[in-house]
Amino acid sequence: MEIKNKKTFNLGLIASIICAVIFIWFSFRPGLFGTFHWHVGIKCAYILLFVIAALPIVFWILSTFIDKKAINILSRIFSIFSMTLWIITYIALMILPRLKIDNSGLNLLTQTDPLPAEKTADGAIAHYAFASDPHWGSANSNDEARKAIMKQIDSRNYDAFFCLGDISEVGMIAPIMQGAVDDMRDNLKNTKTLVIPGNHDFIVNGYPAFKQAFMKKGDKKYFRMDNGKIHLIFLFMEWDDVEFSKIQEKWLIKQLEEIPQEDTVIVLSHCYITGSGYWDSTAQKYWGDIPSVIKRLCPILEKYRVDLSLSGHNHFFEFLEKDSVDYMIIGGMGGKLDKNLEYSSPYSKWLDNDNFGWLDMKVFADYLELTVYKYDGTVLTIKRVATK
Repeated sequence: MEIKNKKTFNLGLIASIICAVIFIWFSFRPGLFGTFHWHVGIKCAYILLFVIAALPIVFWILSTFIDKKAINILSRIFSIFSMTLWIITYIALMILPRLKIDNSGLNLLTQTDPLPAEKTADGAIAHYAFASDPHWGSANSNDEARKAIMKQIDSRNYDAFFCLGDISEVGMIAPIMQGAVDDMRDNLKNTKTLVIPGNHDFIVNGYPAFKQAFMKKGDKKYFRMDNGKIHLIFLFMEWDDVEFSKIQEKWLIKQLEEIPQEDTVIVLSHCYITGSGYWDSTAQKYWGDIPSVIKRLCPILEKYRVDLSLSGHNHFFEFLEKDSVDYMIIGGMGGKLDKNLEYSSPYSKWLDNDNFGWLDMKVFADYLELTVYKYDGTVLTIKRVATK
């Protein structure tokens, strides 16, 4: 085949390769595809980006077979425009989340550490604090409540504090994550803290910033921590079950098969498994029970007699019971509280969407004592969960 306009051909070829490679890289950023289920705008933006990436390829092919001046001009225009846009996007998404984050002095508990558990005076074999969705960097989050929660937690001599994600409002902006680190360093001086990412922490390529702040080299997106008869299993589930791959599902089943059924097992994730919620006009669905998540996760948790599922994602507190498993949403660490909850899960037993706070958990030999505290230390509710 004779190439009549080599400059147009070469420019189109280079632009097509660059756009295709960067678009594929962009498409596989963790947590991206989960957004499509909930935000039509993001899905439309993604389709637009696909079109921008495809235009130089289309006109490169046309210019190769049709030697027309208009085609050649359009091929050059789209090649330069698309290539420039994608290179700028790539550079921005690579640099912003990799700006230096200083987490020195942060009292981190990491995946490789043994799960802390120290018997208390009242006979509990472990004492933990849990919270989720602080949303540093959001104009709608409550900074005073968030700091009060951390100070309360730090004053109560917990074995560890676990934060279940959405640390940052926009994960790709490292300075926001630095602000979260600074606040944790200042207000959780005496408490070992382990943090897992949420969907906002992955936006759009935010994972590198999160890893800088809260993870060590070799840490995984899903993992397990043990101490004697206590087992915490952390899942990678940000939006719904899009991130819950078949590989992760097999891994979860393997972990549960290894653990004696008389032991205490708590499964944790950012995304809830069952819950009430509000009507999302953008997604045209209720931000509540997610059928696909319930269908895939609940049978596993029920079969292996998991004692409790803890999660965030929704910004309120809720106890739920489905068959033999107890569930709890604890997304009240400071992000704007979810109001107008038009959907009530049939499994819901108690819900509070008026108060910020955290969950206090005492692990006893045959039950869990769960206390939900308001940010000022006031008790909102207490529940006892019998372990299996």
